[in-house]
Amino acid sequence: MVSRARIDGMLLDWGASLFNQPPTLHTKGAPRNVLTGRLPKVRKGKATKGGTLSNADGIRAKLRAVVKRAPEVMVKISGGGKGMIQIKNHMDYISRNGQIELETQDGEVVNGRAELQMLRDEWKYGGFQVAEEGEVKDAFNIVLSMPEGTPALAVKNAARDFAAREFGGYQYAMALHTYDTDPDQDPAKHPHVHLTVKARGLDGTRLNPRKVDLQRWREGFAYALREHGVEAAATSRQARLKTERSEKKSVQEMKHRGEALHSVGKGAAGADRVAKARSTEADVRRKYANLVVALNASPDVQDQRLGGELSDRFRLTRPIDQEPKDRPTGRER
Repeated sequence: MVSRARIDGMLLDWGASLFNQPPTLHTKGAPRNVLTGRLPKVRKGKATKGGTLSNADGIRAKLRAVVKRAPEVMVKISGGGKGMIQIKNHMDYISRNGQIELETQDGEVVNGRAELQMLRDEWKYGGFQVAEEGEVKDAFNIVLSMPEGTPALAVKNAARDFAAREFGGYQYAMALHTYDTDPDQDPAKHPHVHLTVKARGLDGTRLNPRKVDLQRWREGFAYALREHGVEAAATSRQARLKTERSEKKSVQEMKHRGEALHSVGKGAAGADRVAKARSTEADVRRKYANLVVALNASPDVQDQRLGGELSDRFRLTRPIDQEPKDRPTGRER
């Protein structure tokens, strides 16, 4: 019988390859301490800052979310303030000029314009001071959202937990927007949280988010949602084997306004792009097949069930009494 430790090793190797999960967070885009120039330390085998597990159980959780076709989280940087004037304008916007409460990194609730002004002063003078006008981003504006019908309280609680893990040591404020509570004339139907984070931490570390950080944030938010009982995933289109490209935002907006569509939207895919897409799909299927082999060889009944569900999800051929081969080498990853 294959040991649990060996199965875990297989899941880590093939899962990390499938989900593009780096071994550490020491990447080119990782935030550096502006005083020392050093990168933050990362401990292996622990939950990352955003809350995702960098171990075999974390891979299992992602595979379960894929099998269940869990809703995909949306995390994006919507902009950033250069100087306190722009930061204050954004705080006014997400609080609807004090009509929606903000919550700070300390759990303090901010209501009304007077308290909003006090929060502005805390950001301006607390930690590293921020000038009224600036030339670099002094804050990052982030949006965390889930599809319509997701419990709003769970979204808010998950956003709170995610922010505490990812942005510990930074000043930030968040606001929950829902269809029922947003006083805007055309409120969004999907629950979402606006999170604004001061770019420089209390220890001088400046945020410098890159593509790998955004994916970590997505995974961290999905992890927090699952902690609060909401099925959520943060997988790429490739990992979902979703080959159909989505419509451009301009097309979606035109449809929403009832306008006629002309020469906008998706263009025809070239032969090279089609060939690359097919090659990518074959590679993803191969990785899923390797994960199925490992799960089916596990002594854990839950692993075996997950392997079967994964086979059914992507119509993979189920291996019969097949044990996993040696763990893949660096060339195979």
